[in-house]
Amino acid sequence: MRCWHAAVARWFGQLKLAFEPALEAEFERATVRARRYRYRRIGYLQLAMTHVGALGLYALLDNATIVVLATLAVDLFSLGCILVLRRKPGVFVRESVMMAGVLCWVLMAETLSLYAHARYLWIIQTAIALQPFLMAAAIQLRFPYCVAGCVATVATVAVGNALFSAAAPAEQFWMALVQAVAAMYALFGCWRLEQRERVNYLAMRASEHNARELDRLTHHDDLTGVLNRRGLRRALAGLSGPCVVVLADVDYFKRYNDHYGHLAGDRCLCRVARCLSDTLAGDGEVLARWGGEEFLVIIDTDRPEVGAERAERMRSAVRRLGIAHDASPVGAMVSISVGYALGALDSADNLDDLVHRADLALYAAKQAGRNCVRDRPASAVGVEGRYGAGISRA
Repeated sequence: MRCWHAAVARWFGQLKLAFEPALEAEFERATVRARRYRYRRIGYLQLAMTHVGALGLYALLDNATIVVLATLAVDLFSLGCILVLRRKPGVFVRESVMMAGVLCWVLMAETLSLYAHARYLWIIQTAIALQPFLMAAAIQLRFPYCVAGCVATVATVAVGNALFSAAAPAEQFWMALVQAVAAMYALFGCWRLEQRERVNYLAMRASEHNARELDRLTHHDDLTGVLNRRGLRRALAGLSGPCVVVLADVDYFKRYNDHYGHLAGDRCLCRVARCLSDTLAGDGEVLARWGGEEFLVIIDTDRPEVGAERAERMRSAVRRLGIAHDASPVGAMVSISVGYALGALDSADNLDDLVHRADLALYAAKQAGRNCVRDRPASAVGVEGRYGAGISRA
């Protein structure tokens, strides 16, 4: 018995097509634009089909006044629905308006069937039986609203025929049965379509998440979370103009690892990276991890004093962190040496040249005792010949 109850509960749980509130709101935002567009298209199509169907109804009823009045009523109601949809209503109003538009046509057709000859009733009833499929497949109402629309359609036919139709009781029964069967098939199709839409949305959401994660792993440093070299080059792609390149190196970091351990060293680099990131002014400034304990900052400016001010801000901010470094000869706290260079950025080779010049300035800062900021030294040829391009010193 418990297994039977569990199976029934699981089956009804599958019928419930809804996410948790936060995810449901995201799903609605992702699909609302396409749904409003589809609803407006179906509304215009329904108007056109109403006028085409009016010609057939005139042939069946031979009563132009009734047909014109019924068509005019449907036209006015449909135009009202379209105007409501153009105001971008919420889910409840949007789905209810589309359901009401279909039910208006059902009510019109059922009313006109009272004026039709008995041999024409099945033609009108067949047209009504197509309306649940319109709600389910063409309009693709949300499942609860499609359920309400199908139930209302079957009830309209059953009550209308029982109270006003001249058809025999047996014919009334078969008409209602046809409507009920059509409604059940339409509801199953609506449920499957919405279930597939929701599954596809989850798959697309997971795919986007995986793409973002892959992009993060490809273009960001695993440890600190800032850009790596590949991410920096992508961030600078297409940019050109004057800039300041700042290269910062954690002083005596090898001694820090030897003294406190590599896990503590990793935590230290993460704190330094966050600190450097907090010093950025925003747009036009990019931070990346350039090497083991080296960080590089690109500043979009043509003023060397801005580079000097930013570099000094980075140095003092790291010093204010107060991270103990008993193995450092520079004040027993973690510090950084900073070098910067001003130049024009117009290609990848040019970036390498600017980084090399900043690297020479960084070497000058280390030669000056570390925990300081230096521009590119005036005499750099000897330094370059001694150490080579792009090689940092610990």
